[in-house]
Amino acid sequence: MSLQTRSMERTSAGEKQQTWQQYRIFIEEMNSLIGSALVEEFRNDNENDFNPNIIVGNGESLPRGATKLINAEDSSQLGQVLLDCDIVIFHQNYCRAEYAYKLLKHGQYQQTKTFILISNPMTWSTTPLKDRKNDETAMRQSMGGDTEDQPFLKKHEKFIENDLPIRKIHFLERLKHLEQQIIVCDKPQLHAYVITPGLVYGNGEDILYDLFKTAWMTPDAELPIYGDGNNIIPMIHVNDLANIVNKTVTLTPNERYIFAVDYENMTQKKLVTTIAKSVGNGFTKNVTTASEKMLTLNVWLRPTQVFESDDQYIDAKKNPIILWQCKEGFAKNIIKIREQFKLYRGLDTVKLIVHGGTASGKSYLCKQLASFYRIPHIQIKPLIQELLEQQSELGELVRTTLTQVKEQLVAEALAIFEAEKKKKKVPKGQPEPVFDPSGIQPRLPDSVLIQIYRWRLDQNDAQNLGYVLDGFPKTLEQYEKLFLNEEGQLLESIKPKGVIYLEYPDDQLKEKAKLVIDNPRYQEEQVVKRLANFRKNNEQLLQQYEQYDIKRISDQERALEQSKDYITRNGPILVLQDVKEEEVVQMEEQQEDCTPSHQVSSLQQEKVSAVQQSQVQQSQVGPKKKGDQLNKSINESRLSKDNKKLTDEQKQDLIRQQERELLDQRSQPLRQYLADNVVPFLTEGLINICEKHPENPLQFLADFLEQKGNELQALGQ
Repeated sequence: MSLQTRSMERTSAGEKQQTWQQYRIFIEEMNSLIGSALVEEFRNDNENDFNPNIIVGNGESLPRGATKLINAEDSSQLGQVLLDCDIVIFHQNYCRAEYAYKLLKHGQYQQTKTFILISNPMTWSTTPLKDRKNDETAMRQSMGGDTEDQPFLKKHEKFIENDLPIRKIHFLERLKHLEQQIIVCDKPQLHAYVITPGLVYGNGEDILYDLFKTAWMTPDAELPIYGDGNNIIPMIHVNDLANIVNKTVTLTPNERYIFAVDYENMTQKKLVTTIAKSVGNGFTKNVTTASEKMLTLNVWLRPTQVFESDDQYIDAKKNPIILWQCKEGFAKNIIKIREQFKLYRGLDTVKLIVHGGTASGKSYLCKQLASFYRIPHIQIKPLIQELLEQQSELGELVRTTLTQVKEQLVAEALAIFEAEKKKKKVPKGQPEPVFDPSGIQPRLPDSVLIQIYRWRLDQNDAQNLGYVLDGFPKTLEQYEKLFLNEEGQLLESIKPKGVIYLEYPDDQLKEKAKLVIDNPRYQEEQVVKRLANFRKNNEQLLQQYEQYDIKRISDQERALEQSKDYITRNGPILVLQDVKEEEVVQMEEQQEDCTPSHQVSSLQQEKVSAVQQSQVQQSQVGPKKKGDQLNKSINESRLSKDNKKLTDEQKQDLIRQQERELLDQRSQPLRQYLADNVVPFLTEGLINICEKHPENPLQFLADFLEQKGNELQALGQ
């Protein structure tokens, strides 16, 4: 099939005639972050199924929308494809990019081609920031650049594409040389461009992956900030970069060198802090060693004006050519970026409600599941205690409400006490009763409880990993206030994905409650009252829970096993967490609910060892890759891993030994040849260098070997 560009017409009855132009496009490394975005940008098979664009390239697998994979290491195959394509895009292997450009520059073809090199912003990394000029032009170029928290920017202005001659490079010289060749390309049939992006983010992340991963999976992590963090890092969302590449191909501007950056003045400190607050726990630390060179970049680039009007601040917003996804930058779009990270990495959350009557073992099961899946175990008592210690608006509300409720309860109890005291006369010689308010425990109203639970469910760990909700809500009204918005629709960000109902009869629950001592909540009178309230509200709540395919469990011994089977009913749970072989979790079991293994004395609480799930570790760099391991118990996982590891090591050792022997056999003639014919003369030449100390040792050695070769040739050797 020919790769030539062709136009075809398709006409259907009652429709206007449409012309579809098909392009052959080569995209380097189609499975990478940038490559995947470029494939999505240029594919049009969802709009034109008759003669869509043909996308070819190299990579590990064929992406959706692409047509064919090639072996880019085969120069003959690569050359043939490049000469047959209309659009050629390189962004990673600059050696191949140089080969491709020279091939197109000197090759013979009739149709017009477009070559685009997506360069590296590190080519600007050794260029000092440009001092600001005190004139109107400099002011207009830097509009929107100064903020109160970035005063150091006021003495600098942004680089523009015309500043390319003042760029200084102490490395990446070969890339700089290739850029210079491209921007002076004078072949009429070849439109060649250099697009220099900022730090590319989005769609599962690449350079920022380690920061996202650390914040996502480590509750107490402190994200590192290199130095003071005030260096300026230009950035762009990968989809916006792909759109700029597309517009460059479509509009073929006169400018050959283009900046692709968003409109945010991002510093390293602001970048890391944004990830820490929106994905992790908000903690950062300053370090002296940078883990990623791109984060040390300090260059201020102006967004490209190539596709905008002369006055970008007036007309561009009315008629934008680039359809930006994240024009305002990383910080203002962090929630969208976080959701993309979750989607493209194939991550999942475990969001559960564990429901049941008094003493059914809710807290015990919740703690097991929280430990197994490494998700937050949400109970109201620890939440209230945490908020009481916080200097926040919600914390102040909790403190004020508890004080008011207790004062009201104390006043009511005191009135009752005084009334009873008047009715009963105290016998002579006996002390008068004294009112003791210490036993009065205030309870928060539902309006405050809902705010507390919503605040907790909105925390990053619950959003990233999920949660297990311990015995709340207790009524249908609480459920609706917590999970529904004002229009009666489920709140997608916090809604549960399943409900586990510990379904035991009242007699069984009463027997279990008797095992708990030293807790007035489990006295018979209290248990009967609490069970009555539970049954009163249970039916309506269960009807609401049916939408989650509620799991009813009535077997105490198999509660954890059945819960895990229910959670993985639609496939394995993929979470971004490191796999540990074994972890012993000490669980102290004097909970609000009685556990199946609870001892008679609360002072003899059993410490239970919980096995940890072999979680799927998502560590691929490329987007849209998912783990494929199933959840297993630690014993099965450890045994199978040990056996597999032993087998793999034996195989690898055997292969290495065979390779060494084969290499030794094959290299023996060559080593002997070098020892006989090269090493003696090379040694003699090196000795002469040491004796004479020539100004150019390499040239001296080359001349010596050439002379020695001529002498040997003259002697017939």
